[in-house]
Amino acid sequence: MRTYYQLPEPAAGHYVCYPDSVGRYNDFPQHNERRAAGAITAYNLHIVCSGSGYVMKEGQRVSLKAGEGFLYPRGAYQHYGTDPEQPWDVRWVHFMVPMELMLLRAADVSSVWLFAVSQASLARFIELTEEMYELCGSFETRHEPRMSALLYELLAELAHNSERLEHDALPLMTKNAIREAADLIRGTSGQAWTLPEMAALCGYSPYYFLRLFRQVMGRTPQQYLTACRIAAAKSLLVATKLPVSEIASRTGFSQSSYFIRVFRKAENVSPKAYREMYS
Repeated sequence: MRTYYQLPEPAAGHYVCYPDSVGRYNDFPQHNERRAAGAITAYNLHIVCSGSGYVMKEGQRVSLKAGEGFLYPRGAYQHYGTDPEQPWDVRWVHFMVPMELMLLRAADVSSVWLFAVSQASLARFIELTEEMYELCGSFETRHEPRMSALLYELLAELAHNSERLEHDALPLMTKNAIREAADLIRGTSGQAWTLPEMAALCGYSPYYFLRLFRQVMGRTPQQYLTACRIAAAKSLLVATKLPVSEIASRTGFSQSSYFIRVFRKAENVSPKAYREMYS
């Protein structure tokens, strides 16, 4: 079965991302694509839901199974197809992005980005594409914002909950362990935390945890902890009339003078001035 929907160019040109066409190949053993560089000016995203297929990368044939997929950058040479013995059920989106989008950086710097997702993420991808198909079946201009939002959620899900298929990629399980630790640290940011205590949440050595945390979260554990404390302090400054010294204590700062100094460095204003701005 082949499903294909070509969308009209959006009437509003200010969307962060927008589908050009969407579709699905299911039980279609002859599916095979080979496109010259420049043939497609849109990004090309495919996600395998069942069965198997392949994609060619740098002259090598890479097999793909359920939960795996690929994203071609704009204008790339493309060569991929199904396994005729086990035809894939693959869902795809060709989409445009009028501006640089950090979510797509992995694809932009490669000939094709290969990834894998969890079963939960795959189920979510299916839900999102199903809604896209439903909207396309009786498309109206008023559906444009929703189509853009569905695509953005799909890309955000992919960026957050995927792992590269390359051998040196950080496993998704490891990423999730770091994220779970970060969530626990944020939820208890008012208490004292040392690096060894944070590392113990994942069972890693402090050095290894520090390296992984920086890689996954984009900052060191201490920087993350400080940002969480500042965020909690900002909420208390606006929503309560607690003294600054009490807020400092509740949010994990041992001294109000240190809290004021850190807050000013982060926000360019003192806690008192911040409260006056937003209260």
